[in-house]
Amino acid sequence: MATTMGQIIKNLRKGRGFTQEELAERLGVTYQAISKWENDSGMPDISQIVPLATIFDVSTDFLFGIDHTSETEDALKIVSTANSIQEYGKLDTYLKAYDILLDGLKRYPNNYLITFNCMNLGVSLSLPDNGWIYAKDRAEAIIHETIRQANFIITNSKNVSDILWARQNLVFLYSATKKFDLATTEARNFPVRTDLTLYSTMAIVNEYMGNYERQATYLCSDIDYSLQAFENNVACLGKAYYNNGNYAEAIEVYERFFEVMNVIFKNECPPPYHDFDSGDCYLLLAQAYLAVGEEKKAMDAVESSIMYYINFLKKDADGENCYPIVVCSPIVKKREFKQKICKDIIKKRLQNKLSDKCIEKLNKNNRFVKLLDMVNNIQ
Repeated sequence: MATTMGQIIKNLRKGRGFTQEELAERLGVTYQAISKWENDSGMPDISQIVPLATIFDVSTDFLFGIDHTSETEDALKIVSTANSIQEYGKLDTYLKAYDILLDGLKRYPNNYLITFNCMNLGVSLSLPDNGWIYAKDRAEAIIHETIRQANFIITNSKNVSDILWARQNLVFLYSATKKFDLATTEARNFPVRTDLTLYSTMAIVNEYMGNYERQATYLCSDIDYSLQAFENNVACLGKAYYNNGNYAEAIEVYERFFEVMNVIFKNECPPPYHDFDSGDCYLLLAQAYLAVGEEKKAMDAVESSIMYYINFLKKDADGENCYPIVVCSPIVKKREFKQKICKDIIKKRLQNKLSDKCIEKLNKNNRFVKLLDMVNNIQ
């Protein structure tokens, strides 16, 4: 049976590690449109074919099922296999996935799809701040290879988002290896203004079109990403104050962040803006309170971090055993990206949080022991 365009798009999307929402963002369409294409209940407009081919780095013929070259098919299988064996909290599975991608690059050294996936996984494995996924024994070799891959993406990609992603990875990698001049050079490639985004500019287009419903969707989506960036900056700023011994300022930064979230998401559970790449703001707040001898307040913050996820277990999971995050705040409720928290990773995530070195002073606290026991008994 011939492979349909919808199946081809779905396989390519998964191979690149995109959600339907992320692919929709890059194309400037709705995630519902992506879903229709993949279910073969609709076809991309002819104007979307070239952008699709560019994003996936394949020919337009490949999208139409005409040019199934062995390399592209093999690359999809290699990436799919690597993604399928990764288990949250198990470093060995991520290293095995990385080695599968490296073996793929030995066969196809200039394959964009494999290179892009290998680069992203390499960054996760090679930076000490990444916690359990940090592969200390192999980090030096992985960094060297990941820098090469990032430069390959920058040189060969036609996609601005991919290029900026690769440059950001270089900022992290060069900084981690103390090559600060190179890190600074890469950082200067980024725009200063935060409103130079796809969603903010598409909102302008739709305003002029009179399509105000769509304009609202783009703006909610842009604010959603802005709040994620806000958390990242708050976490980094708090850590900067903490590392400089300004514990009171760090505490105030985190507390004010939560005050802002409470205003935006009044009387409802917000998306986990507090818990992104730069750290869990609750745990960082606990660390700062411990530095000034406020153990009770530190424990309050830890409980808030853990109970945020525990409370999801009291809800009904969807067909994929995940808990959809539904928000009512008009600030973000029309966002395109629909977040979910998967049930099977909650226990591992919480165990990792409670083993974080930044709160190890609380390990003998009675409330901490009870909290740990509750997490370990999650079924």
